[in-house]
Amino acid sequence: MNTYKTRGRAHAQAKYTLVGSLLLLTPPALAAQETTAPSSDSLETVQVTANRIPQLQNDVLASTDVITRGEIERLQASSLVDLLQSRNGIEVARSGPMGSQTSLFMRGTESDHTLILVNGQRIANSADGLAHFEFLPLSAIERVEIVRGPRASVYGADAIGGVINLITRGGSEVGQHAEVTLRAGSDGTFRQNAQFSSVEDDTRLSANIHHDESDGFSARDTGSEDDGYEATGAELRLGHDFGQRATLSLGVAKTDTDYDYDDCYDSSFSASEDCSGEGSQLVLDASLLTHLNPNWDMTVSVARTRDEYENTEAGSDAGRVASARNEIGLRHDFYTDLGTLSLGVDHREESLDADGPYFTADGYEVDSRYATGVYGSWQLQQQRHHVTTSLRYDDDNRYGHQMTGGSSYAYDLTQAQQLGASYSSAFKAPNLIDLYSPYGSGNPDLDAETSTTAELFWRLQEQRWHVGVNAFQTDIDNLISYEGADFTPINIDRSRIRGIELSSGWKGDALSVNLAMTWQDPEDRETGEQLKRRAKRFARLDADYALADWSFGATLRGSASRSDTDADTYTDTRTAGYGVFDLRTSWQVMQNVKLSAKLENVFDRDYQLVNGYDTQGRYVEGGVTFYF
Repeated sequence: MNTYKTRGRAHAQAKYTLVGSLLLLTPPALAAQETTAPSSDSLETVQVTANRIPQLQNDVLASTDVITRGEIERLQASSLVDLLQSRNGIEVARSGPMGSQTSLFMRGTESDHTLILVNGQRIANSADGLAHFEFLPLSAIERVEIVRGPRASVYGADAIGGVINLITRGGSEVGQHAEVTLRAGSDGTFRQNAQFSSVEDDTRLSANIHHDESDGFSARDTGSEDDGYEATGAELRLGHDFGQRATLSLGVAKTDTDYDYDDCYDSSFSASEDCSGEGSQLVLDASLLTHLNPNWDMTVSVARTRDEYENTEAGSDAGRVASARNEIGLRHDFYTDLGTLSLGVDHREESLDADGPYFTADGYEVDSRYATGVYGSWQLQQQRHHVTTSLRYDDDNRYGHQMTGGSSYAYDLTQAQQLGASYSSAFKAPNLIDLYSPYGSGNPDLDAETSTTAELFWRLQEQRWHVGVNAFQTDIDNLISYEGADFTPINIDRSRIRGIELSSGWKGDALSVNLAMTWQDPEDRETGEQLKRRAKRFARLDADYALADWSFGATLRGSASRSDTDADTYTDTRTAGYGVFDLRTSWQVMQNVKLSAKLENVFDRDYQLVNGYDTQGRYVEGGVTFYF
């Protein structure tokens, strides 16, 4: 929105140069490297998630956030849950300490209505369709890109509430660089991380190893013992440029976890706190970006994801689930006088290997599926006018086909101010548990959950500050509910979420402040009640001050009360609202040594995100980072 020039062939040539130079630095073909202008960071922030191509963030006709590596380190967040909590449109509910079951609600939609990606690849479990956040260590993340609102016409199933893309760290500085971080905190918490990168000529290599462990605290508010957590993992990424014509990227990531939890049962169905599990996740990805000519790019990508969980309850085997997903994609991007045209096709296959003591004799009647999608998008900027439109057709061999689309329009009121609107459709495919539950209650005749979203937005970007307002309404039909005979899932529920998001920020020479506020009305249209575990109001305020070699920061997070289910009686109840205040500081002792510390929940507030389950009390953590 910062130019009135007609984008013709000259612009296409320039855009090819920008895209090419960015992707030469990226880990995968679907990641972007931030560039920074002296006048305003956000003006030059590039993201790739919204439309699967690199774009300046202010050119994207959607509500987006980009959390850089610098911000991750400055906030000293312990986990992805802590990093995302209470940002615009995002609520996270975790039933206990790290490693516990976690649900993310974006714009009031369901916990499986947000598509979670790593380097552009899906990582959700094939059985329940949920991403497991314990496998996503922040120490390995370079940036987090958030797109609020439906993106099904770009990505296919599951992107009703939005998309979160985690882009792993890769080498960007020429030469060899390494860093080692050691941290210790309350509750017997220890974290170690080592990062290495090498960039020589046209080749980039990056490696990361990490280990986190904690004694934790009791997950249940009635529990009598701590529930601990341990995770160990490594990531390796290799990139190579074949002159100016092509870029190859290869990556592998592996994480193993052990965790404790509460609320399991022994063989006589008596409650027990002796609940534990172990899991692992492997992600492989490869992509080849080819510049066929200055106005034509082609990207080929392949990926494989495998995760496995095995639980033990009261000393007995409680079941094992292993899921795998293979994906392949082909995409062409054309930069023309009439805008950017993108055409693509992707195919994925999913499979399950599961067993458990309560499974029926047949287990999963069907334990595999495949889906193919064909899509296209067009983006145009002519003077003050911006247009984006997309269309996608998906065919799933288990439930049928689905057509989705979306269109956005924006008008530049001034060089710094923009007004726009969008309308999009999306869908959520029923997962394998819904369709073929191993407990005998599946329904293979389920339809996809479908939605439409209308949105209005206004945003203003000045040199040092910005402000934006987004108003939206999402209507979801055919929601799957376990209200059929013998708790069989059926398409019956409907919901409507209306909301307003306010984002604002100011960045001075030393002080930076960012505010995110969300007002929403997540309503069950069948009962008129508030959707469970979603608040009508929540907000987050981050403030940081840099002084020579020191930095000081604070975060205030708050949420109104939420509807919930009582953990003991299983009746409807409400979970109280809360406000939490965190402090942090860091000191660059010398060029290659940095000390940092944080104090979370300063006033030791006792609050819950899930009824009956504890959250972290006052917590202190400190550490040192060595740079080589």
